[in-house]
Amino acid sequence: MMKSLIVAAAGAATIFAVSVTAAPSAPTRPLAASTRANLEAAMHGEAYANLKYLRYADQAQAAGKPELAKLFRASANVEANEHFDREAQALRLGSSNNVNLEDAMKGEHYENVTMYVNFAKEAEAAGDKKVAQMFRQIAVDEGTHYAAYKAALAKLPRR
Repeated sequence: MMKSLIVAAAGAATIFAVSVTAAPSAPTRPLAASTRANLEAAMHGEAYANLKYLRYADQAQAAGKPELAKLFRASANVEANEHFDREAQALRLGSSNNVNLEDAMKGEHYENVTMYVNFAKEAEAAGDKKVAQMFRQIAVDEGTHYAAYKAALAKLPRR
């Protein structure tokens, strides 16, 4: 049963990849706000599914179920390298290196000084001390990412 599911999933992915080789052509007008919001929500879902399925694959592998692990990894690949990628193209995600670094810095800074700090406070108040500590550590990591992006931006020529 599992082997037939894997073969079916792989076959469907192959057919899909062959039949849809490019994202929709870029429209000449800006996307509607609702379309942008839907693309962003879809991309968040695809990214989450990708990482979740990779974790499930690791758990299946550790439990001695390599075929199940293979199924989860194949699905994770489709979520990231087909679905997310096509949605990112439709959204026209990405720009120049300078703009991309500035955008990344903005996100990392928010996570470093606001999001994870607030999450840690809330977890602490709820009595979830281990999670609060984890959030504080992740906030530090996000600050490190911010600094790395800032350093990379400083090395690029000004626009």
